Amino acid sequence: MRYLSKDYVISEILNTISLMQLNNEEIPVLDGTCIEEIAESFLFSWNELGDPEANFDEFMREHLRIEFKYNYVA
Repeated sequence: MRYLSKDYVISEILNTISLMQLNNEEIPVLDGTCIEEIAESFLFSWNELGDPEANFDEFMREHLRIEFKYNYVA
């Protein structure tokens, strides 16, 4: 498993959100602070709880869906 920087994760979050919007998924309005909090949460999940063999893109999408469903109002 490789080391992921927070900046890289934020970039991937923004890219994944764009793809989710193209697929007509409901995305809440987020500010920069929210994106950073999601990135920190993702990094914790990926580094501490994640499977080293996990698919990064799928893990990111599922993480965002869970975050949006339970932590942010769409």
